[in-house]
Amino acid sequence: MEIPFQLALWGVRVAFLLVLYLFLIRAFASLSRSLRIESELAARNALGYLIVQRTHAQGPRVGERLPLRALSSIGRDAANDVVVNDEAASARHALVELTEGSWWIQDEGSTNGTLLNGSRLARRERLRDGDVVEIGRIGMRFESQVRYGSA
Repeated sequence: MEIPFQLALWGVRVAFLLVLYLFLIRAFASLSRSLRIESELAARNALGYLIVQRTHAQGPRVGERLPLRALSSIGRDAANDVVVNDEAASARHALVELTEGSWWIQDEGSTNGTLLNGSRLARRERLRDGDVVEIGRIGMRFESQVRYGSA
C-alpha cells in the first residue's frame, strides 16, 4: 500500500516540475519576443544612429547600429537610451540632442571624457554625418536620418 502512494507522489512531483518548466519556457519566450519587438520599433523610429566601429570583447558588435532619439543619453547604466557596456564609460557619459535640425553632443562630466573625431569634448559640439564618437574603448560613427534644416 505504501509503494503505490510513493509512486503517485513521485508522479505528482514530476508533473508539477513539467508544468513549472513549461511556464518558465513560455515566460522567457514571451519576454524575448517583447524585447525584440521593442528594439525593432526603436530602430524604425530612430532619427539617427551610432554605428559601432571599434569595440572590445564584452562590448557591442562592430557594425551594430545603436538608434538615437531627439534626446539620447549614452552611458554604462541600463537607464540610458544607448547603453555602452564598457567599464571605462561612466554611468551617464554623454548626451546627444537634435535641436532645430542639427545634432549636438556634450560630455556629462564623465571621468574619462568623450572624444569627437579624436579630440576631447570640452563643451557642447555639433555632430555631422561621419563623425566618430569615442566613449571608453568603444568607437562609433554618427549617421543622421534627418535631412532637413542645417544638418
